[in-house]
Amino acid sequence: MHTQSVLVGLDLHGVNAPAILARACQIYDPDDIEVVHVWRQLLLQHVEYTAGTFADARAVDASVREEADQKLAEVCSRFGITRHKVLDGERASALHEYAREHADLLIVGSHGRPALQTMLGSSSNAIVHGTPCDVLAVHVSDDEDHIPDQYERILVAVDLSDESLQVMDHAVGIADATTADVALCHVYSSRKEHERRRERQQLAQLGSLYDVDECLVYSKVGRVAHEIHALAKELYADLIVVGTHGKHGMELAKGSMANAVMHGAKCDALSVRLAA
Repeated sequence: MHTQSVLVGLDLHGVNAPAILARACQIYDPDDIEVVHVWRQLLLQHVEYTAGTFADARAVDASVREEADQKLAEVCSRFGITRHKVLDGERASALHEYAREHADLLIVGSHGRPALQTMLGSSSNAIVHGTPCDVLAVHVSDDEDHIPDQYERILVAVDLSDESLQVMDHAVGIADATTADVALCHVYSSRKEHERRRERQQLAQLGSLYDVDECLVYSKVGRVAHEIHALAKELYADLIVVGTHGKHGMELAKGSMANAVMHGAKCDALSVRLAA
């Protein structure tokens, strides 16, 4: 698997940091990983306090940031990760800006909530959309002792465009690093039988090109996200891989396969940013 610059975004206020870092280190070398935590200053204007432990809001901010630095260093040291820093700003925009200059892949935690809930204010939802690189959303729970097992089965969802090769390359790279099996899926884009035959042939050729076992190549009919989620559950998939052009805002409302699949996934989901 080719070396990537991997950026992990952690929320130090949650209980999932160890699970997210464990997943990152299962796939990538700790030396290739940088971990960041984003915080916002308490006050935009640093007013003086009349009494108390801190002289003014600037001192409060300095104390909070120092504590965040220490906590980040502590959790990273458990996994042999030496590169980490605290960023200032709003979480999604700060991660987007930093990833644009420093990362090929951004890893964040996600509870896999359905689309309606994420539209109402999920931080991970805001991070996934518009990120200028690949995004791996690690499915997390509220169990602070949970450390994920190695991937055993990866489900790759493709639209059979030429860009499907990029998606497969990423999936096979992770499979090689984790010894997972690869399953391949396509949801028909046409109701016409002759076009579906052509799509089945294309899917079979793609599977053969990447040595995917014939019994793990699936053609489905229905709504893309629903069919892929159902198949992932049936196969006990640990990871779903899809391609995206990095759309955001109103473009997503018009219907992105990656957006639909990422929302509501009950396992990890990798969104591969496709080259133009």
